[in-house]
Amino acid sequence: MRCPAAIPITAAVALVCLPFATSCHPKASVPGWVEVAPGDSLAAFSGEAGWMLTHKEVQAFISRDPMVERALDLFLQKAHINPRTESGRVTFHLIGVPAKEEDTLQKGLEHALIQLNQFKDPAALITALAESFPQEGSLRIRGRDWPLYVILDFETNGTKAHIRAASDEKGQIWIGSLEALNRLASKDGLGAQPDAALAAEWINPRAPFQGFLRPEPLLGGLRKHLDGSLVKDLPQGISALFWSITPAAEPGQPLRFELALAGTPQGINQVSPWLQRLVAAANAVQAAPGSAPELLQEKRRVGLRCALTSDQLKLVMEKLGQPGFSFDRPGGGRKA
Repeated sequence: MRCPAAIPITAAVALVCLPFATSCHPKASVPGWVEVAPGDSLAAFSGEAGWMLTHKEVQAFISRDPMVERALDLFLQKAHINPRTESGRVTFHLIGVPAKEEDTLQKGLEHALIQLNQFKDPAALITALAESFPQEGSLRIRGRDWPLYVILDFETNGTKAHIRAASDEKGQIWIGSLEALNRLASKDGLGAQPDAALAAEWINPRAPFQGFLRPEPLLGGLRKHLDGSLVKDLPQGISALFWSITPAAEPGQPLRFELALAGTPQGINQVSPWLQRLVAAANAVQAAPGSAPELLQEKRRVGLRCALTSDQLKLVMEKLGQPGFSFDRPGGGRKA
């Protein structure tokens, strides 16, 4: 099996193109959270639980939405989860945002789902959930009945919110409104969508921090929320964007960043100038550290891998419309 040819990028951005080391593998894998992610997820941010639940910048971000913060805190407290010793993964999904520009992202759990999986003791987690929260019916998700548990009910500005947790026997848990959970149950997962799967295969499935954007619907309804980002300048036809971050073993060393996009052949053919701008923005902060970036392009996907300093990574994430968190080494989380 031959590797696809690497696509050159101008020397102006100091990018040397090399094929991905894993690009010749007959079958790549997508991250576990992607396989079961909601089919209409517009954006996601996934990280190791110990980091996500203790990092002060992540906690500050979550606290912008009191409904999300309250539901998650209540679940963690009653389920006796110690974030500092937990090895699972927590993923936040944005789903079902209306297309009107006047709508905002601050819609609470009506438009968000919290996913918890890969915890070290799934059986104990399910037992704690069943013992701590009353069960209320079930939800059929992809051919299986998942028990529903009542997290909380409350009313704000005349709107009633019914926050529930759904769980399968493997210890995977979803927390969100009944509306959001029903959206999860109504469609195939994100990993079943061809373009999403293509892009997800080109990030590191074991990277501590990963994320996803669906550019076209975000641009259609939330363009004003992407001021200053390069996402709004993506060519038409790009339907999936995934990223991953692997911190260095030693503090102060460059972090490994991977970016993959998939879409129509026409969109992929036009995305190279966009990648040039992204790399140029990072290089404007300081000289690129370590080895040169790697680029690979196929008919329906393009990928970039590079080493970035913390300052470069912060800028790149902001250009992607993502929170510019400080990605500390996993296990070194800071108390909120």
